[in-house]
Amino acid sequence: RLADISSYERRKIIEDLIGIAQYDAEKAEAQEKLREAEIAIRTAMGRIDEVQKRIDSLERERNELLRFNFIQKEIKKFEAMKLSYELNNLQREISEIEKQAEEVGQKVQKLAEIRDKLRSERRFAEKEWRRLSSEMVEEGGSRVVRVQIKIGELRSKITELNTKIGAGNASLEGLRKVKENHLMQLENIRKEITENRLKIRKLKNKWRRLKAIIEEKQSEHDKLARDTAELWENLGENSKKVRETERKLEELYQKLADLKSLQSEKTTRIRTLLRRLNDLIKRKERFSSTLKELQKSLTDLEEIQKEQRKRFRSLQETLNRRIAQKEAIEREIKEAGKIAESAREAVVEFATQRELAETFTQEEKALRNIEELGNLGVIRGVHGRLRNLIKIERGYERAVEVAAAGWLDALVVEDLDSAFTCAETLRRLKLGRIKIIPIREVKNVKLMTPKNKRGIAGTILDFIKCSRRHLPAVHYVFGDTVIASDSKIAFELSREGLRAVTLDGELYETGGALEGGYYRAPIDFSTIIPSESAIKSLDEAVRALKEHLMRREGDLKIFEDEIDKMRVEIARLSESIDMLDGEIARVKRNIKRTKWNLRRLDNNIKKINSTLEKDRTEIGIIKAQRSSIRKEVRKLRSELAELRRKTDPAEIQEMEARRERLAEEIITLRQRLGEVETEISTLQSKYENVLRIGYMNAKVQLQKVEKQLAVVENDIRKALDQRESLKNELLELEKAREELAKTVLTAKEEAKKFTAQINDIDKQLRKIEDEYEQMNKIYNQLQLKLQTTNFRLQQHKLRLTELGYAEPLRVPKEKLQEIETTLNMMRMELDRLGGVNQLALSHYAEQIARYKELSLRMNELEREKRAIINFMEEIERKKREVFMDAFEKINNNLERYFEKLTGGGKAKLKLENSEDPFAGGVDMLVQFPGKPWILVSGASGGERSVAAVAFTFALQEFSPASFYVFDEIDAHLDAFHVERLSELFVEESEKAQFIVITLKPEMVNKAQKVYGVYSRNGVSNVISASFKEAS
Repeated sequence: RLADISSYERRKIIEDLIGIAQYDAEKAEAQEKLREAEIAIRTAMGRIDEVQKRIDSLERERNELLRFNFIQKEIKKFEAMKLSYELNNLQREISEIEKQAEEVGQKVQKLAEIRDKLRSERRFAEKEWRRLSSEMVEEGGSRVVRVQIKIGELRSKITELNTKIGAGNASLEGLRKVKENHLMQLENIRKEITENRLKIRKLKNKWRRLKAIIEEKQSEHDKLARDTAELWENLGENSKKVRETERKLEELYQKLADLKSLQSEKTTRIRTLLRRLNDLIKRKERFSSTLKELQKSLTDLEEIQKEQRKRFRSLQETLNRRIAQKEAIEREIKEAGKIAESAREAVVEFATQRELAETFTQEEKALRNIEELGNLGVIRGVHGRLRNLIKIERGYERAVEVAAAGWLDALVVEDLDSAFTCAETLRRLKLGRIKIIPIREVKNVKLMTPKNKRGIAGTILDFIKCSRRHLPAVHYVFGDTVIASDSKIAFELSREGLRAVTLDGELYETGGALEGGYYRAPIDFSTIIPSESAIKSLDEAVRALKEHLMRREGDLKIFEDEIDKMRVEIARLSESIDMLDGEIARVKRNIKRTKWNLRRLDNNIKKINSTLEKDRTEIGIIKAQRSSIRKEVRKLRSELAELRRKTDPAEIQEMEARRERLAEEIITLRQRLGEVETEISTLQSKYENVLRIGYMNAKVQLQKVEKQLAVVENDIRKALDQRESLKNELLELEKAREELAKTVLTAKEEAKKFTAQINDIDKQLRKIEDEYEQMNKIYNQLQLKLQTTNFRLQQHKLRLTELGYAEPLRVPKEKLQEIETTLNMMRMELDRLGGVNQLALSHYAEQIARYKELSLRMNELEREKRAIINFMEEIERKKREVFMDAFEKINNNLERYFEKLTGGGKAKLKLENSEDPFAGGVDMLVQFPGKPWILVSGASGGERSVAAVAFTFALQEFSPASFYVFDEIDAHLDAFHVERLSELFVEESEKAQFIVITLKPEMVNKAQKVYGVYSRNGVSNVISASFKEAS
């Protein structure tokens, strides 16, 4: 097998020998780790990208939030400036309104004085008019006077009511605005109260926390005070306890040291066993992995071998089919060539026959021409030759042929027209003469019945079959003829007037004439002479056959090429299958060896696990003892530390210093507590004395305003109703006065004067009342405007306080437009920003920390990946170094052993790919004495055996074994090489034991002990002898 291995298998042998599979397994494991690291890197990169995107988004949100806060701050500033400007304007407006209200109030007062004066004058004139009227006016005149008085009173009342309604409406409008202002003020106070209570709750929580801290620190302060006093008192007793505790600790420390030493020994042993166990487990995993890979390789190789064998069989079958097809084509070409030659000769022969027949018979030519014209439809009614239209019973053909007397080749036509057309055609074309039977015109021949029927077979018509249509022609030719059994009866029948014919072809005509002699069947030139079209078709068929032959010869060439390719492919597949067989055998051996190694490793692992379990149990006991001692040591150390602390003056002083610091902290906390209490008191006082009272006052004022609104609205309704009733009454009185005035036209002129005076006063009074009402309305409006402006002023001051400004700012009028423009721009910018993430700053900081963390992790992963790559490169380097070192040693060993075996020959190993040894195989070049260098695969069987033996010894020298078994290794060697090989065995037997199965005496003569095996009665027998006994 070694003599026939490929270069790839030779390299695999060297790899298996030095354990390259272990390097490959380590590299595969490293590649798996590298893949995991790359996956982790890609995952980390994905996370980093995600965090980076989030950071970019949060950075934008953070910038938007900062810009939003800045713009809000600036808006507050500019709003404060705008409010300050408006507040100053309101103050100026209030001053102007107060001034206008004062002027209007003076005018109202003046008009009231004028109105009172006119009313006094009217009362005086009315008094005088009444006096005159009572003296001079009669009863009717007194009624007019009373009506006039009543009209004046009503008008005065209506004027007063109009004044009252106007004032009520103005008051109503002012009260409504005041109500709205009170509602707004009430809502603002309510909000301020809510904020006040919220601040108070927060401060109270803070106060409780400070109180708890103070109490805690006070408790600690008191404890420290008690502890320091106690420590100073018990200082001597505590010193004695310290010394006793230290002695106990020293004893325990000694026990711990002993146990630690024992545990260290056990731990070291366990660590050693664990390392060995881990190594065994790793080796087992590698062997298991190798076993799986080998089993997978075996499955793959068997599958490949199965596919290769299947393909080999398929190719073999295809090759057989192609060979059969090739042979069939060759036979076909050969037979077709013969057919073509025969056809070509037939064409020549047919042409010659045709020329000869045309020379002998014109009738046949004429018949054929007429038939062709009939077939073409030129001549209608042509049925064909009579011979072709009838069917003769077997055995009677000769009798029918003789009886027809040449009429079997007669042309059967439909009628005389068709017969005349045929005759005229032959005459014009000068083709010859023929017999013609028009079936419609011929008459049936009356058949005479013979007197004696003995010896008569029957009429010829009984032995002829044809269609009913052609019966007239058959009757015409054969209707008067009978068939006799022999010549004598036929002759007698002819004497009786019948036409008779014998089966031998003797014809006896009516009256006694006869036709006899040797019968020769008439030559039917229509059957032996082909038509011109047939000859032409045959010639074309010959040409087509030759073309077909040329194509088939091309196909034959293609088949030959395919067959050659298939043979090459089959040879390659055969070699591949052989190589796969060897590889499968090698893999099976490796699987078997690997399973044996796994079993051996399992046994070792079980032993180590048993030892580990025992040692771990002992360590557990030691740990329990150490743990118990440590607990006691911790307890004693705690007591010792406490005692030392109690006996350490510095510690006591430190405790006192801590107590003083705590006292200072308590004082500071109490100050902060006082500040909080002060702030709570201030807020509570503000709530009790300002906000709550203000809220209650606002509610009372609102209720008063609502009551005033209700009263004013009721008064206005009553005044409107009263004014409406007075107007109606006034209309009635004026009508009555007009009626009475008609009756008192004759009143005295003196009464008219007073009446005119009263009327003038009424006119003036109405004018003054209108002016008074108008000015009073303006006054009320100014008062309402003043209240509204004051309320707006208070709102502006409150808003300014909310914006953080206690006093209004000084803002020139020329900057107002700039402020308004800036505010609009900033509000537009806020609208453009829209909703911002108020938590963007904290989220941004979190994501930045996350990004740094991921970046550090990314760097660690990159370093890990780089370390894995370096490890893989180191594995590849070691793998190459180990392989090349083994290759060089085996090559040197091969040269040495080959030279010994061949007596001066040379051999060497050569890498197919020196750059990458594992990408190619290992060739073996040999040079036997007196011969050139050749590949071992090109050497003879014996030479390959010598090379295989040398290669085996080279491998043995590199990785020696205890013994070797060789099975007829010298089968192909000549006596010279067998002798050299046996000498080499003797020389190498100092290093190992060699068991050789051989049939060569040259090999046996060199053996130190010989075993002979022979068969007797179907049973193998073994004999042994030393070298001397054997010789």
